Amino acid sequence: MHTTRLTKVGNSTGLTLPRDVLAEARLDRGDEVSLQVRDGRIEITKAGDGYNRAMEIGRTFAARYRRTMAALAK
Repeated sequence: MHTTRLTKVGNSTGLTLPRDVLAEARLDRGDEVSLQVRDGRIEITKAGDGYNRAMEIGRTFAARYRRTMAALAK
């Protein structure tokens, strides 16, 4: 078990993860991760390629149909 501190990063809060923890989780600096809170615990998982692809498709759709979606929202 490792202990670390939460630190201020601009207007946010950051967490430093030891190198061996990242290696065990098969994560590396710059990887995109997903955060989820369950029963008061924070779970950090590597974002899958499917997730990233779906998010990119959603962003493209939102940009392309911005005016249509705004009209439908009224």
